[in-house]
Amino acid sequence: MSVDPYDVDKPREACGVAGVWGPAGHHAALVREMLVALQHRGQESAGIAVGTGEALVARHGAGTVAQALPGLQGLPEGPVAVGHVRYATHGARDGLAGAQPVVLDRPPLAVAHNGTLVDPHKAPGADAIDPGLCSTDSELLARLLLAARTADGVDTPAALHAVLPRLRGAYALVLSDGQNLYGVRDPHGFRPLALGRRGDAWLLASETAAITAVGGEVVRELEPGEVLSIGARGTASSRVEVPDAKTAACLFEYVYFARADSTLSGRGVYQARYRAGQALADYAPVLGSPRPVVVATPETARVAADGYAERAGLPVVQGLLRPGAVGRSFIAGEASARENTVRRKLAPVAGAVAGQRVVLVDDSLVRGTTMRTVTGLLREAGAVEVHLRIASPPYRWPCFYGIDTGRPEELLAARLPITELAEQLGCDSVAFLSLDRLVQAAGGDPSGYCTACLTGRYPTAVPAGAFPDPAGLPQPGTRTDTALASQGTAE
Repeated sequence: MSVDPYDVDKPREACGVAGVWGPAGHHAALVREMLVALQHRGQESAGIAVGTGEALVARHGAGTVAQALPGLQGLPEGPVAVGHVRYATHGARDGLAGAQPVVLDRPPLAVAHNGTLVDPHKAPGADAIDPGLCSTDSELLARLLLAARTADGVDTPAALHAVLPRLRGAYALVLSDGQNLYGVRDPHGFRPLALGRRGDAWLLASETAAITAVGGEVVRELEPGEVLSIGARGTASSRVEVPDAKTAACLFEYVYFARADSTLSGRGVYQARYRAGQALADYAPVLGSPRPVVVATPETARVAADGYAERAGLPVVQGLLRPGAVGRSFIAGEASARENTVRRKLAPVAGAVAGQRVVLVDDSLVRGTTMRTVTGLLREAGAVEVHLRIASPPYRWPCFYGIDTGRPEELLAARLPITELAEQLGCDSVAFLSLDRLVQAAGGDPSGYCTACLTGRYPTAVPAGAFPDPAGLPQPGTRTDTALASQGTAE
């Protein structure tokens, strides 16, 4: 999947994880290929740890996989390898700080973590860990596991079962003790994790697309709360038991995070996005004459735009192009810097939109920091009207389970009523897909999704002080309106 050219306007997935176990070989190369396929889940740092059977040897680097791991010199052969690509969910983004896998020795342990723990410093045993050794929740998790192994003299699965029930929050883990490979999902199943095979090697990855990208066959997805052990004696599965833990898979995986060629819970991401686009056309049509054209915001909204156009009977045109390969940018906070970045990375096509009424389809609207510029680009190219249609509900609450969305006051729909969004974004009208229609498009049990960022209903307790200044902001659990907002009319 191509990365989004105006990523400052989007939520950022925390990371992607991958692992390989099989007869001793150069598994680091295979893990690296899977990390490339997961590059959209993190471009801040990348790392690989190889288990030789007795020890773990690791390499980390800043940037994309190509930048961080241009070669694999110095990484040995061995039966197991673990990899990670990362975005930070909190604090400054300074490349290698917090890069994973976290690698500890005596006894060896490598941990690749996707997700975020809620108040991990309050977990039993955390007060015995030197805080100077743990700049991230992932490092604390690794040290809690190591402490359980050394203090109790138990193996890695037993340490996992001792430590994980004490923790709250999201974790999809790929781990190794130098000999074996382990995959774990938290009891809520917030973040995805899939199992595959390629020849005589077992594969673990955040998405099924990473398994198929290396010629592997998807076997299944790990269940919420599952601990999967893979080694010379075969595979074994057990379950982390947490009372009253209900499945709460991230709904935004279907909206934006996952690659369109992945499957989640056996359901295709592409099909979910296409159905969401169709439902959006039914829910928020743009009527009137002349009939409009549909433009997608590159790249993740293209599938939803196709669904919208098909259902509405409208043509899709490439009104916005990405002129060349560009990566995700974390740019200065000033509006002028954001606008210049968008103009550099997106090019409007006058031949497609001049004189047209445009339906601009996007998958989500979170901060809204660049959409006004995108709308302006289309108007400069000659669009006479721009009607923004979002294939998900308004994003109003922050995520505490591994997604970087910013503070509540940074979320546009949390600060402004729906009726004011069109003017703020420079559009003729704005409309969002309703939650029930999005859930129906994704499929499966409606009660099995985490929708906290859309509804304010969190599956777990949130960190203390998470909503310090509620004035003017929607509060968790409140109902919100997703009605059409117009400067003029869409009819």
